[in-house]
Amino acid sequence: MADDPVVAQKGPYQVELKEGQAYFYCTCGRSAKQPFCDGSHAVTNVQPFILELKQPETIAICRCWKSKDHPYCDGTHGRLVKPKERPPRQHG
Repeated sequence: MADDPVVAQKGPYQVELKEGQAYFYCTCGRSAKQPFCDGSHAVTNVQPFILELKQPETIAICRCWKSKDHPYCDGTHGRLVKPKERPPRQHG
Protein backbone atom coordinates (compact mmCIF):
# COMPACT_ATOMS: atom_id res chain seq x y z
CA MET A 1 0.00 0.00 0.00
CA ALA A 2 1.36 3.45 -0.91
CA ASP A 3 0.50 4.88 2.52
CA ASP A 4 2.63 2.43 4.51
CA PRO A 5 5.96 4.03 5.55
CA VAL A 6 9.11 2.78 3.90
CA VAL A 7 11.86 1.83 6.38
CA ALA A 8 14.70 4.15 5.37
CA GLN A 9 17.14 2.58 7.83
CA LYS A 10 16.81 0.39 10.90
CA GLY A 11 18.48 2.72 13.37
CA PRO A 12 17.68 6.33 14.23
CA TYR A 13 19.05 9.49 12.67
CA GLN A 14 20.90 11.75 15.10
CA VAL A 15 20.11 15.33 14.18
CA GLU A 16 21.03 18.68 15.66
CA LEU A 17 18.09 21.07 15.51
CA LYS A 18 18.08 24.81 16.06
CA GLU A 19 15.49 26.68 18.08
CA GLY A 20 12.72 28.63 16.41
CA GLN A 21 12.87 26.72 13.12
CA ALA A 22 10.25 24.35 11.76
CA TYR A 23 11.57 20.98 10.58
CA PHE A 24 9.42 18.77 8.39
CA TYR A 25 10.10 15.18 9.43
CA CYS A 26 9.44 12.55 6.75
CA THR A 27 6.61 10.20 7.72
CA CYS A 28 6.37 8.29 4.43
CA GLY A 29 9.99 7.06 4.42
CA ARG A 30 10.43 7.92 0.74
CA SER A 31 12.39 11.17 1.08
CA ALA A 32 15.92 11.29 -0.33
CA LYS A 33 16.72 13.87 2.39
CA GLN A 34 16.10 11.52 5.35
CA PRO A 35 14.99 12.10 8.01
CA PHE A 36 13.47 15.27 6.59
CA CYS A 37 10.75 15.70 3.98
CA ASP A 38 11.49 16.39 0.30
CA GLY A 39 7.89 16.18 -0.92
CA SER A 40 8.00 12.48 -1.88
CA HIS A 41 4.84 11.92 0.17
CA ALA A 42 2.83 13.48 -2.68
CA VAL A 43 2.08 9.97 -3.98
CA THR A 44 0.61 8.96 -0.59
CA ASN A 45 -2.08 10.17 1.78
CA VAL A 46 0.41 10.99 4.56
CA GLN A 47 1.79 14.37 5.53
CA PRO A 48 5.13 15.23 7.15
CA PHE A 49 5.31 15.77 10.91
CA ILE A 50 6.39 19.27 11.91
CA LEU A 51 9.03 19.55 14.64
CA GLU A 52 9.47 22.93 16.33
CA LEU A 53 11.84 23.26 19.26
CA LYS A 54 12.00 25.98 21.87
CA GLN A 55 15.74 25.44 22.36
CA PRO A 56 18.59 23.89 20.34
CA GLU A 57 18.65 20.14 20.81
CA THR A 58 20.24 17.00 19.40
CA ILE A 59 17.63 14.28 19.01
CA ALA A 60 17.39 10.76 17.65
CA ILE A 61 14.62 10.47 15.06
CA CYS A 62 13.01 7.03 14.71
CA ARG A 63 13.26 5.33 11.33
CA CYS A 64 12.01 1.84 12.18
CA TRP A 65 8.44 3.16 12.67
CA LYS A 66 7.97 1.15 15.88
CA SER A 67 8.81 3.80 18.52
CA LYS A 68 6.04 4.49 21.02
CA ASP A 69 7.32 8.10 21.26
CA HIS A 70 7.27 8.93 17.55
CA PRO A 71 9.05 10.80 15.98
CA TYR A 72 11.63 10.31 18.73
CA CYS A 73 13.59 7.06 18.93
CA ASP A 74 12.88 5.00 22.06
CA GLY A 75 15.34 2.20 21.26
CA THR A 76 12.73 -0.25 19.94
CA HIS A 77 14.84 -0.84 16.81
CA GLY A 78 17.34 -2.72 19.00
CA ARG A 79 14.82 -5.53 19.40
CA LEU A 80 14.16 -5.59 15.65
CA VAL A 81 17.77 -5.94 14.46
CA LYS A 82 19.25 -9.43 14.38
CA PRO A 83 22.56 -9.71 16.33
CA LYS A 84 24.53 -10.33 13.09
CA GLU A 85 23.17 -7.04 11.65
CA ARG A 86 24.25 -4.89 14.61
CA PRO A 87 27.30 -2.71 14.02
CA PRO A 88 30.36 -3.54 16.17
CA ARG A 89 30.70 -1.60 19.40
CA GLN A 90 33.23 1.19 19.44
CA HIS A 91 35.80 0.99 22.23
CA GLY A 92 37.52 4.12 23.23
